[in-house]
Amino acid sequence: MLDHLITHDDSLRMVPTDRNELTTAVGQLHEELRALPEGSDPARARVLTRWIGIGQMCLGNHEEARATLRQSLDLAAAIGNTRAVVATGLNLGDAHRYAGDVRTAAALYRSALNTARNQHPELVDFALQHTGKHLMERGDLEDAQAHLQEALRLWIAKEEAGLVESTQAALARVGAADRAGPR
Repeated sequence: MLDHLITHDDSLRMVPTDRNELTTAVGQLHEELRALPEGSDPARARVLTRWIGIGQMCLGNHEEARATLRQSLDLAAAIGNTRAVVATGLNLGDAHRYAGDVRTAAALYRSALNTARNQHPELVDFALQHTGKHLMERGDLEDAQAHLQEALRLWIAKEEAGLVESTQAALARVGAADRAGPR
């Protein structure tokens, strides 16, 4: 929905490709959300709140990102969409990580990874990659490397070239951080 307006910076965090365009697009999603009729399908509200939250996170609006992604996660749980619970939980984890709340981020990543392993094995690779990046930023390089290597094996098996490349970039950062040693 907003993928074309989001890229990754040198720290492998999501950032806007064009801040003004992303701001406009997020505003349009807000308008669509507000225009949903009372009693409409909550699945659409869930999708909209998820993308609004992702956009806000990329724009650095952490408080709004966390509130909106929490709303999306609650909607996913309420409608019983565990696949969306995993994906949105990872996004909410990112929003907390970007805001510096590593404890909440860790709990969200752990929950998403456990749910993926138990109910949605097709999402384990995403959960591993998000968790691996979190561990890398925390300085837990050994665990980060293990998570990212497992994600890489899964991406290779799925023949997901772009995701293989992004995971290799994360692994390279872990290796560079490990060679640099403790700060």
